[in-house]
Parts: sequence; C-alpha cells; structure tokens
Amino acid sequence: MEQVFDQCQQHEVRRLNFLKEALLDIKRHLNLTENQSYATIYRELERTILAANSQEDLKWFSNNHGPGMHMNWPVFEEYNPDAAAAPPKKKKPDGAPPTPSTDHVAPPGDRSSVSSYDKNQAYSTEWSDDEQPAAYSGNENGGNGNSFEDDSSTGRGVRVRALYDYEGQEQDELTFKAGDELTKTEDEDEQGWCRGRLDNGREGLYPANYVEPI
Repeated sequence: MEQVFDQCQQHEVRRLNFLKEALLDIKRHLNLTENQSYATIYRELERTILAANSQEDLKWFSNNHGPGMHMNWPVFEEYNPDAAAAPPKKKKPDGAPPTPSTDHVAPPGDRSSVSSYDKNQAYSTEWSDDEQPAAYSGNENGGNGNSFEDDSSTGRGVRVRALYDYEGQEQDELTFKAGDELTKTEDEDEQGWCRGRLDNGREGLYPANYVEPI
C-alpha cells in the first residue's frame, strides 16, 4: 500500500509543478512591465515628454505665426504710365479666343438656307462707324435712353450663324452648337471677342471666328 501511495504522491507533485509553471507563464504574459520591448517604448515616451520645453514652443510659434515672423514689406516702385493705363473692356486669361476645330464643322445640310450670293459675299471683320446698324445710332425711341437698352428691347443687331460648336468657359460667355443662329450686338474687339444674344434672350461673349453673317 505504501508503494502505491508513493506513486500517487509523485503524480501529484508533477501536477502541482505543472500548474505552478503555467500560472507563472500567464503572469509573465499579462505583466507588460516585464516585457523588454514595452519597457523600451515607455522609456522613449518618457524622454519625449521630458524634452518638451514650453518656452521654446512659445518662441517658435511667435517667430512663425506671431510678431516675430518675417514681414514682406512693400517696396517703392516708380510710376509707370503704361502699367497704369485702363485695361481693355474684356480681357481673357489667354488673351485671345480659342481656335475653332474642324471636328465640329456643321455639315452642308445644316447651312442649306444660305443663298449663293451670301456664300460668295466677302465679309470684312473690320467695321467702320458708318457701317453700324441703325440700332446703335442712339436716335431710336426719340433719343431717350441709351443704345444698350434699345438693343435689348427691340432685339436689333446683325444675325449670324455658328460655324462650330462652342462651350462657354465663363459665366459671361455663350454656348451654342454649329448651325445655331444668334444676334451680334457688338462688333469684334481687339482681342477677337464679340457680344451677342441667343434666341432665348441670353447675352454674352463669343469668339468672332466661330460665326459668319447670314
């Protein structure tokens, strides 16, 4: 009986030792302070916090965003009459209207209404004051009101037809398709832009080389 009892005691010792080692392993995994990698991270965090200097931070902010920041003081420039000249009536970013693309030329069937005389007629892009339509003389409606109001109310002007599609790039520009008809209310300016009015009443600018007189 004693021999059997001693064997049981040996099994119990192995069981207790195994349980003890397992509990110690669990403790080592749960206790992060004993992990060397975590200890390094916390030491680096502590050094970073201790390195913070409130006075240096305030000095840096003052030099970059406060009274100590660099000032770009204005420099005296000589008067230049050319630079002070009045800008043109209409100035575009690129200085000139876009060049029409032959991909959007209206098919012959869309322009069948143009007579043979109109097709052979040569139109000049330069207009003199004598060639202006009667709507711009300023004498309509008894000489009262300005010519701009007369143009808008009577709808007078030069009828033109679009040769190409044009998509307005700004709010003051018109959008039309090849073959559309509109009314030109102002002649081409020095930069190649005309002012016109669509049939729906919308007014705006468009490239002069995108249309032809009807």
